Amino acid sequence: MPTAGGITAREDVRREISTPHPPRHTSALEAVAGSHAQGRTMMHRIALSTLLHERGKFAGSVAGVAFASTLALVEAGLYQGFTRAASSVITAAGGDLWVMERGTKVLDDGPILPGSTRALLSSHPCVSRVRALGFRYVAARPSDGSEAPVILVGFEPDTTHLLPWNIQRGLPDDLHGPLRVSVDVSDLPRLSLPANPIGATLRLGGHASTIAVVTHRIRSFSLAPYVFGEMDTFRRLTKAGPDEANYWLADLTTPQCTSDVVAFVQRHPRLKALRRQAFAGMTEHYWVWGSGAGPILLFSMLLGIVVGALIVAQTLRSLARDHFKELATMRALGATKREVLSFVGWQMALLGGLGMALGGLLALGLGHLAGALGLAVVLSPPVLALGAAAVLGICLLSSLGSFRAVARIEPAEVFR
Repeated sequence: MPTAGGITAREDVRREISTPHPPRHTSALEAVAGSHAQGRTMMHRIALSTLLHERGKFAGSVAGVAFASTLALVEAGLYQGFTRAASSVITAAGGDLWVMERGTKVLDDGPILPGSTRALLSSHPCVSRVRALGFRYVAARPSDGSEAPVILVGFEPDTTHLLPWNIQRGLPDDLHGPLRVSVDVSDLPRLSLPANPIGATLRLGGHASTIAVVTHRIRSFSLAPYVFGEMDTFRRLTKAGPDEANYWLADLTTPQCTSDVVAFVQRHPRLKALRRQAFAGMTEHYWVWGSGAGPILLFSMLLGIVVGALIVAQTLRSLARDHFKELATMRALGATKREVLSFVGWQMALLGGLGMALGGLLALGLGHLAGALGLAVVLSPPVLALGAAAVLGICLLSSLGSFRAVARIEPAEVFR
């Protein structure tokens, strides 16, 4: 039970606060401590003006959040760029089911299958169309006499699934002729081709091929150049037999037939069938995680989050500690614990919002720079959502200590 002396002391404090005094230096909190009637709106102003008053701490914290959010966005964008590069051919080629030799774990390793596979698939009533796809590494000999490995992709023309895609020069029909291929504009220097390579010659697998189409930003995970040609061209350059292919893509009449067709293919001792999405996921996992790129990106992202959280935590804790007396005064004047806690909450929101905005701009700039160097940073909506979640996690983790410290403030602190 409070004593009479304690009540008298509290009344003296209230009288002291309300009595005019000569002008003196006051902090942002002391200047508005007597305006508690404005509630949360006033606490919002108090918290933000206090943070802006500490310019050094404010700038350091925003920089910490920006660094962490930039790193999170860039690393997540690189991860998505890597996964898209690993499975881009599978995604673009389409097909409900991909039929391959048993034991195939990644797009790059599929052995050649005989032409009888097409007849087998076509015999099933649920299969509406079967398309061949070739995929093999071949040696390219540019005009300078060097040798470079390229990935030759053979395809059968299809109006629904365009291969190659992202065409910058030429038309899909330009690949109809014999030994006519496409190259990507980013690979022209590596293959010693001119800036306008249409009509230029590139030796592939010992044969002289003609550049008929130029694509834009079709990159493989291994960074080996992609070269596309129709299946007749593919078979001539790789010496594959008539109607042979690495993969057979089956388009189904209805998705409900998928399980039945898979079971039908699995009866063959040499073949297996996978849904396109499943095969794309296998290839992505093989390249991104099997190569070690995935763990490295994840570790870098977590490191950035930890560093940003530590910087913001130190700033928020320091600001709360510097203003314990003023916060205790507000508690003595009747401020609720929730209102006092909002002192930290508003500061956390400002640091997180500014840091995320700055980090997003930096990530966009780095993404353009990485694209010029041949790396794809995909800042898609899921990546941006991940970046926002990372910033939210940084702010929440870094403010836990300050929330606990402020929650323990008692009105009696003002008398100490």
